[in-house]
Parts: sequence; C-alpha cells; structure tokens
Amino acid sequence: MMQTGKEPDPINSIRHITDPTDPDRQWLVDYGKGNKPDATAAEAALRFARINDPNNARDIAPYLARLDDLADQVRSDLAALLASSGHDTVASDKVVPDNNTLAPETLAQASIEQIVSILQSVIPTLHGFQGDAENYDDMENADLMKVMDRKRGLPVALAMLYIHVARRCDFTITGIDFPGHFLLRLQSNGKRRMIDPFHGGIALGPAELRELLKSFSGLDAELEPRHYCESSDVSILLRLQNNIKVRALRAGELTHATRIIEHSLLIAPDHEGLWHQLGALYARLNEDHKALGAFEQFVDLCEDPLHRTRIEAVIEELRDRLGLDVLCHTDGRAKTKAPAVTDDDSLKNDAKDNAPIPLYPNLMSVTNTTNASDTPSSSDH
Repeated sequence: MMQTGKEPDPINSIRHITDPTDPDRQWLVDYGKGNKPDATAAEAALRFARINDPNNARDIAPYLARLDDLADQVRSDLAALLASSGHDTVASDKVVPDNNTLAPETLAQASIEQIVSILQSVIPTLHGFQGDAENYDDMENADLMKVMDRKRGLPVALAMLYIHVARRCDFTITGIDFPGHFLLRLQSNGKRRMIDPFHGGIALGPAELRELLKSFSGLDAELEPRHYCESSDVSILLRLQNNIKVRALRAGELTHATRIIEHSLLIAPDHEGLWHQLGALYARLNEDHKALGAFEQFVDLCEDPLHRTRIEAVIEELRDRLGLDVLCHTDGRAKTKAPAVTDDDSLKNDAKDNAPIPLYPNLMSVTNTTNASDTPSSSDH
C-alpha cells in the first residue's frame, strides 16, 4: 500500500517534549536548565509523580510541607541534642526565635555522628520510611508521592527524602552511584559517612561497603575510587525515572514507558541516549513520524560515528517507509515494523535498579528479560 501526500515535519511531532505548555512540565524544563536553584530533587520528583500518572491530579504542596516538616524536626532535635551535650546553646543570639532551634552557625558544630543519629531517629525510626524489600519491583516504589504515602520505596526514592532534609538543614550530602545500591555520603567538620537510605539510614564503614560490593560485583572485587562517583540531582531524577521505565517495559506497558522517557527529557534534553530509547519505542508503537524526529535528535547529539551511522541508516529506512512503503494490518490500518535500532547486548544493565541510563538499550532484551540484579537479594544485602 502506498502512502501519498506531504508528511508532517517529524520534529514538530515531538516538539511537545521540549516546548511544553503544562505548568509542571515547564517547571521541570526550568529545573533542568538550573533556573530553580532553591528547589530540591524531591520537589522535581513530586512533579514527575504527578505527570507520570495521567490520572494523578494531586496537589504537591502537602507533600512539600511534609518534607519541610521533616527538616524542621531534624533541626529541632539536633538543637536539643547539642544543648544536652554542652554546646553554647543557651545564648539568646544562638537561637532562632520562630522555631526555638539553633542558628546555622551553631548547628554547624554538630559532629557527623550526631547528624547521622538524628537523621536515623527522625526519618526511618519516628516517621517509618524504609526500603520495600517485600515488594521491591512494585512501580509505586519509584513514585515519590506514593513512597511518602506508603513510607516504603527504592533506595534512590528514599534518598531524596534525606537529601531534601539535609539541604534544608545546610548539611552537605551527595548521592553516590555505588555498584548495585544507591547510597548517600554525608559530610560535616571534615568527616564523611556513607549511609544507606534503604536500610534505615545506617552508616556503612569500609568493611560493610566491601561486603556490599562483593555481593554485587563478585568476591574478587575491591573498593576503588570509581565506586564513589557522585551523582548530580538531575542524574538521581533520571535514575528514578529509569526505574519506572524498566518496570513498565517488563509489564509490556510500552506507552507508559514512552511517556516516562518523554518526561525525563524535560530535564535532560541533550541526553542522546534518551532520544535513542524514545525513537525505538515510538517505532515499536508504530508512530514513525515521532520515531523519525527522536532519531534525528539523537543523530544531532551523538558524537560516536559508529552509532550515528547506524541510526542514520534507520532514519533513511523510516523516511522511505513513510513516503513509499507502509505495511498494513489485516484491518487496513498502517503498520510499521520497528527498526532494528541496536543489537548491543551490553545494555542489559538497563534493567538494573541503580544503573545509570545506558545510551543504547536493547529494548527487546529489557522487555523480555528480568535481570536478577534488580532484586533486593542481589543489590540490597
């Protein structure tokens, strides 16, 4: 069957991704550009939670208030702890009048052990936020609204609570891409502690980190500086989105997975791998014009000549098919055969809970394969 007539501009077919009109999407675009310096990743994650689910019209304000309440409680409890340990907290100029907590310069005197202890007592102990080991693959574990409702979640989702609280309290905290398990590094007064948000915020020393590494990477693995790579807030958010995408693919929910990638591009429009994944999924969904637009975006961004050449061939095939040769369903509807966008099996790591988003995923292997590394038994011991 031949298709005639002028085809729409493929870039126009995907323009809604990078030029949104919805307030939440525009907020995320601004966040990705660095125009929301006071916002934490948790606020961005709440907005993702709202737009990822088309039926979710919940207000994020109560969730943000709860996050700030956690920070206020940590600040207040730390002030009480410092007072009981003999710091000069009785002076009136050291007290913040509106909440009877200590001024920032006094809070800065807290030891790393005291900060860890208060975070543990407030977030997991008092408020009950823990990792969901029983239903680890539940998609709700990566939705921050539902994580806050259920008080259960994935390591990277729970980490956002700690990061929000710590930054509101002016603590220095960083996400760490530790192999197989997302961790946090807290710094204070020249000391550092690695903490595990999935297991009650426990502090992990070298011995525990070595055991965790070996459980994931094998008995011959040893700790190296590369195992402590810091993760930016945008990378943490992409990791959270990736968890949802992987679970959607496993469930065969291609439309949902596509929507998650579209939303991820709001904060990372220059992420070539996301455009590649999106093009592949559009093609699987028989949306060739969108696939063409996504692949063209990928080629514009890709600096690897081999991958660029391969996708340029896919683009040529899509152009030919759109203009000349369109296969048909038995009911007469246009049908597009998804292009063989990659045969790179090295990207099965896409199914790993804490793996960075790979650049060239094998979507068929992700859809049809369950990777054991995405289970608590292999990544959370």
